Amino acid sequence: MQLDEKTFLRMAEASGELVFVDIETTNLQSDYGSVLMVSILPYNEDKVTTYSVKRNAIGNDQKVVREAVEHLNEMACWCTFYGKMFDIPFLRSRLLKWGMNLELDKRHHIDLYWIIRANTNTSRRSQAHLLNWLGTPHEKMSVSASTWSDVTQDPKALSILKDRCESDVLGLRDLYNRTKHFIRNIQR
Repeated sequence: MQLDEKTFLRMAEASGELVFVDIETTNLQSDYGSVLMVSILPYNEDKVTTYSVKRNAIGNDQKVVREAVEHLNEMACWCTFYGKMFDIPFLRSRLLKWGMNLELDKRHHIDLYWIIRANTNTSRRSQAHLLNWLGTPHEKMSVSASTWSDVTQDPKALSILKDRCESDVLGLRDLYNRTKHFIRNIQR
């Protein structure tokens, strides 16, 4: 039986199998950086689950990657913002780095960056700009450059980045709710 996109989305939303995913990393390239945290938010919940490294273990993201990947493998559909090009490949690269006998299984994946890019004409396509422009309940949290650079020395920096990662998935859910009528094809 083949389901159309709208039916699949309604079923995934109702069952909690649609999750919003965001990661924070120490670098944009996985061979020079590591995962700091992964936040996952089921569509029909307000509680974000965040897998985070301890401050003294930055660089050793093995446990965080394993736990997040195991969680994501339980879900039917992921929703990200530019996650097909960054978040998911970064996690797969870190699995490879650690030689884990674990695969981040292919799932239905909605990448709102590409959905919005294909269906709108805005001056900027960042999640922060779109959330602000649409006046959604959650906006993207701004983080200073010093917080990013101090993450290995300042215990508060990791906590700030956790707040940002969690606010990103809440904002992502808002963005999904405003733009899901654009979704025509959900690919793995």
